[in-house]
Amino acid sequence: MNDPTPLRFMEAVNGFQKTAVVRAGVEYDLFTAVGEGHETAAALAARLGVAEKGARVLADALVILHLLTKTDGRYALTAESAFFLDRRSPRYLGDSIRFLLSEPITAAYARFTEAVRIGGTAGGDGGAIEPEHPMWVEFARAMAPLMFTAIQKVVEVAAPAGRVLDVAAGHGKYGIGLLEAGAAREAVALDWPNVLELARANARAAGVEDRWRALPGDALTTALGSDYDTILLPNFLHHFDGDTCRAFLTRIRHALRPEGRVVIVEYLPDEDRVSPSAPAWFAVQMLATTPAGDAYTLAEYTEMLTAAGFTEPTVHRVPGAARHVLVAERRVR
Repeated sequence: MNDPTPLRFMEAVNGFQKTAVVRAGVEYDLFTAVGEGHETAAALAARLGVAEKGARVLADALVILHLLTKTDGRYALTAESAFFLDRRSPRYLGDSIRFLLSEPITAAYARFTEAVRIGGTAGGDGGAIEPEHPMWVEFARAMAPLMFTAIQKVVEVAAPAGRVLDVAAGHGKYGIGLLEAGAAREAVALDWPNVLELARANARAAGVEDRWRALPGDALTTALGSDYDTILLPNFLHHFDGDTCRAFLTRIRHALRPEGRVVIVEYLPDEDRVSPSAPAWFAVQMLATTPAGDAYTLAEYTEMLTAAGFTEPTVHRVPGAARHVLVAERRVR
């Protein structure tokens, strides 16, 4: 048996240092510079306009974090950093730090000890679900590329989708993706007015604005309309407690046609709530940023859905992501 070591504790406590390194790498666009062929500390310093020592220490730290490689003093991108962190890649994710490291989120974690005591965000307001919170504009602007594979999976499992309501649409790309694929004939996007401005721009850029409609308002209180074939709930239910989720699912059941269905995109931790690590860890984010949200298990989502008048969901894993897509049919009572 190996002797006990404080290494895991120290790595966890110093996690903020890794965040700072990655943030600097993205903000200086170092990964793009390496991809362009600036492979040494001196070349990177000249390209980025920083001190050569700064370029060397930053690049070496990114090697330690397995986001770069280094051979004979020359740096190169890994397969992952070339795909996700070189700005020239169509799958570039670097801009997501504008949301992931935004002030509302980092401030919530600064108050995490208090959040543990009270069982919800310690910000003194509704946290992430505060009406018209500006963080959701940044989410809509910065996070769409991170949802690429989830959007693809929704398009695959929801077709044909008919008339669609996209709840808390954000960037709108779930509904837009269905329109682009010809899987939906109309998409109605529900979100705050300032967020929907960005979603409308995305619909226009995709050439589907004539089949896309905005529905401004609060998802929990705005009249949803009726006669939808498909209602999308991407990354929505985890913000609320179980009773709120059941009540909302009951409400959307009444907005669906008799043969309609709900399509949910969510994290699904196992029943032990500690694995797999990424969806299990999401419970931490919900505790920090919402009054009552959580990372719910499949059994919990199944119970919510059946209580609200839906069938047990079919489950579809999103490749290369920590999310799953759940599809449940409206049960005729």
